[in-house]
Amino acid sequence: MLADHRPGWSVTTSLPNNALSASTRIEDVGRNWQAWLLTATALLLFARLGLMWFAPLADTTEARYGEIARQAVSNGFWLMPHMDPQTPFFAKPPLSTWSSAAFMAVFGVNEFAARLPALLVSLGAIWITMRMAAELGLRQRWLVIPVLASSPLFFASAGAVMTDAVQMGVVLAAQYCAWQVWREAPQTSRWRLAFWAMIGLGALSKGLATWVLIALPLASFAFMQGKPMQLLRRLADPRGVLLALVTFLPWYIAAEARYPGFLNYFIVGEHFARFLQPGWMGDRYGTAHRQPLGAIWIFWTGAILPWIGVFGCLLFRAVQRWRGRPAVMQPLECFLWCATLAPLLFFTFSRNIIWTYALTAIPPFAVLAAQWLEDSAESLQQRSALGLAAFAALVLTCAPLIERQMNANSERELIQNFLQHAPTGAQLHYQTHPAFSSAFYSKGALCKGDCHSKVVVMDNQEAQRLHIPADRIRFQGAHRSLVEIK
Repeated sequence: MLADHRPGWSVTTSLPNNALSASTRIEDVGRNWQAWLLTATALLLFARLGLMWFAPLADTTEARYGEIARQAVSNGFWLMPHMDPQTPFFAKPPLSTWSSAAFMAVFGVNEFAARLPALLVSLGAIWITMRMAAELGLRQRWLVIPVLASSPLFFASAGAVMTDAVQMGVVLAAQYCAWQVWREAPQTSRWRLAFWAMIGLGALSKGLATWVLIALPLASFAFMQGKPMQLLRRLADPRGVLLALVTFLPWYIAAEARYPGFLNYFIVGEHFARFLQPGWMGDRYGTAHRQPLGAIWIFWTGAILPWIGVFGCLLFRAVQRWRGRPAVMQPLECFLWCATLAPLLFFTFSRNIIWTYALTAIPPFAVLAAQWLEDSAESLQQRSALGLAAFAALVLTCAPLIERQMNANSERELIQNFLQHAPTGAQLHYQTHPAFSSAFYSKGALCKGDCHSKVVVMDNQEAQRLHIPADRIRFQGAHRSLVEIK
């Protein structure tokens, strides 16, 4: 209520009651910012689980690794991953394949079982990240969860059949163990052995690349602390080295013995030629990903999209603090910055990269972002929480569109249509190269050449070129059609 006290005037005005109540409601909603963050996390989890359950394995990445895992379950290719019974897959060690195959062996050959290991590893990464947040002094360590869940790359990797989630889990666990050794936590010897166990698993996840992603942040941190050899001395343990060797070496020896040439392709090709030779032509299983120098920073922007402004702000502050008084930064904060920036700087000078290479930098950054969120003014916390809730609602709204796009890049519906009308044991005749999703959903019942089949799969462009009548097209997908032969 407003009153005018000028001489000769006695005017009183008031705001409408509904305007006051609306203003109060908005203020009250924004004040409960933790509830909005929890709501955003719940929406993102619902979207993630929904896509894991309903979305098909899309070509090429998910369907390829799903089919490789199915080959292990169905045909017994546990030693060396196989793309098909005739083609061993030398590009990656088997740890992620083993995990997906093990769950499919228990829960059946389906999308959710293949994706479940990535979700469980991501939950483990969240737990480690919360432990780091607690050690950094955060009172609300759960704040790392909405940061991680809303980072697009973490969200995608947490429910996808790829090798990246497993590698992220191994790298993060190794870094956490190394931190415990550095600060001489209780039971340091156990943390040291756990670190070397992660080194062994790293060799089985993505090989030497995983070791680099573990070692670079540790070396950077030790150097910035002015004690480059101290961490190495604390980590050194003959028992740990032996544990690492026992973990990975038997598989490498057996793989080379059974498949001569594997070590040359995997060590030389995948670890050196892939990154040092632009447009590397030696890839046996795809094409090299030629990118401009520094492309990793573009990928990083997309990987943490809602938080990219926070990253820029925190990085600027960290540089200013380090230039002024390096001792002001807590050792763990410095450690987290090294774990965030080291992989990004490393891949800055590589052209042959994809956006998932930024994944290992997200968990340590999530701790820094959570600290920023906890220390921010209440008004900024409110805006951040409401913005994140809106972002999560958008993701959930777009989930059906994502599923539809994945359907367009998968042949699940085509295979289902064929199986509905085909006799038991029938093979599907392909007049084009089968996709990985074709092999996965048909359980390998594919045929090329003269198969005496009444229906064939052909590219849509080929069907148009041959002027196939519409009444002979049983199913038409985004790229291929199921055509009756007369």
